[in-house]
Amino acid sequence: MGPWNLPFALTLGPAADMLGAGNRVIIKPSEVAPACAELLRDMVTATFDSDRMAVVCGGLELAKAFPALPWGHLVYTGNATVGRQVAATAAQNLVPLTLELGGKNPAIVHTDRVTDDTVHHILGNKLVKNGQICIAPDYCLVPRDQVTEFVERSMSYLQSTVPSYSESPDCVGIVNEHHLQRLVSLTEEAHARGCRVLTFPADGGVAVGTRQMPVSLIIDPPDDLAVMQEEIFGPILPVKPYDSVDEAIAYVNSGPPPLGLYVFATDTSVVDHILNRTTSGGVCVNACAIQGAIPSLGFGGAGHSGYGRHRGVEGFREFSHQRAVVTRGEGDLIHAFFPPYSGLARSVVAAALDTPPSDADTSKEN
Repeated sequence: MGPWNLPFALTLGPAADMLGAGNRVIIKPSEVAPACAELLRDMVTATFDSDRMAVVCGGLELAKAFPALPWGHLVYTGNATVGRQVAATAAQNLVPLTLELGGKNPAIVHTDRVTDDTVHHILGNKLVKNGQICIAPDYCLVPRDQVTEFVERSMSYLQSTVPSYSESPDCVGIVNEHHLQRLVSLTEEAHARGCRVLTFPADGGVAVGTRQMPVSLIIDPPDDLAVMQEEIFGPILPVKPYDSVDEAIAYVNSGPPPLGLYVFATDTSVVDHILNRTTSGGVCVNACAIQGAIPSLGFGGAGHSGYGRHRGVEGFREFSHQRAVVTRGEGDLIHAFFPPYSGLARSVVAAALDTPPSDADTSKEN
């Protein structure tokens, strides 16, 4: 069951793992991107025999019925709310699952990496598909006394690199009106609560026809705001201050394990300290989202952000069944484990415990 934001990579990618492991594959693309779903169906139909791989397109009814079938293995990529429903439905047939669910991916910026390069990586990744990627950085944790510097570098980067971003063809429109209004409500709530919200371009607004949306930085939003409670999946970047690395670690650990964790630090001991005390699906050091672009590297979440892996050797193993097979030879002592237990069995136990058997035991027939 594929997502709408990467309708080809996150369907054909896992399908390659499945085919490599000797399976047959049926893909159910997201109904949110119907044109891509139909193109995928046409591509697969022209390439594969239908009994090897097929694509089925449909709406909400098909999406609900699909996980109810007794599959050998089911993959779902999407949000955690629907992921729970898929898991509950699949559990009725005890279907093994691979879930990739996203989450709030933090970017922890250490005091020695509040630089233009760091800002470039974080914001550059945030602007890919206008933030509509499951491994995009969701929020930043920045040393308190360097928040102003980080924000100034961010606005300078946007001004020099994408001065008319929300009006340019590089700005991907939000997928539909529902998601657009959800994102607009996040910024409106932050404004209403008195947060400092920086929008770029400053005079930019939401384009009604194309649903193109400008970038917004929300500085130190309270944790009870929706923007800090739900996966953003759009061009909004909260910037939260911290006073110590351990405080930043505690903040990350106070929420569910994210799909991606991004650490920006020059000091390798700081990197090790953070990685040894956090849990996430994947990690990048001094970059964002690259873990999702390496074909040989297993990809997946942890707990709330999903479970299971696809791609690389992990993907082959995920969609294989490692069946244990034993062929009995000759000259073994298997019958020592069958009753009645007498001399031979006691000798085996004595050997296992490294104690000598009694004369009575060794003299008895088994």
